[in-house]
Amino acid sequence: MDLIKTNERWRSRLPHWEVDGHWHFVTIRCKDSLPKVALERILQIYKAMQAIDPQHDEFCQLQRQYFLTIEKYLDQGRGRAPFRSASACELCLKALAGLEKEGWVVAEATVMPNHIHFLIRRGTSTHSLKEIVKRFKGRSSRWLNQELDVEGKFWQADWFDRWMRNESELKRTVDYIRNNPVKAKLVNEWVDYRWRISRDWVWG
Repeated sequence: MDLIKTNERWRSRLPHWEVDGHWHFVTIRCKDSLPKVALERILQIYKAMQAIDPQHDEFCQLQRQYFLTIEKYLDQGRGRAPFRSASACELCLKALAGLEKEGWVVAEATVMPNHIHFLIRRGTSTHSLKEIVKRFKGRSSRWLNQELDVEGKFWQADWFDRWMRNESELKRTVDYIRNNPVKAKLVNEWVDYRWRISRDWVWG
């Protein structure tokens, strides 16, 4: 994992970076899933990130702080949590599996009550990371709003992503995705969690 070829870099609220041939860890939270105190804290971190080059070590530290702050509050489940519905979880996993038909490999995924994590890599697709995430959000939003009989935006506008720099980071990320339900006290063992995708053959 030494050769770095950037396919695309862009900024919306957060910086995003697609690197050719690498796995990308993506987290998308549901709209209205965070309390006000969490939003105020991540806004502070976000403002600090704007003044730093994304390739700088300090930026990586802030990016990690941003992610962990969001996760802390999401795991408390204090906001909107539509994935407490089994049918909603099934539809989300179906939408994630559909990414493979569009040429992206989905190796790991976990649907939490108010957010999702997944690990993907471009295969034969002509769609960029930005395009594939937007396509997933659009498709799943339609299905989920119809299933839950609600209207309006289902997902938060932006999302978090990070490309895997090395094998060690990749392994830690796989472990994190698998064990998030354990950390959130939803199950005792990750293998007991129903709403996930885990494909060990990818790592073989």
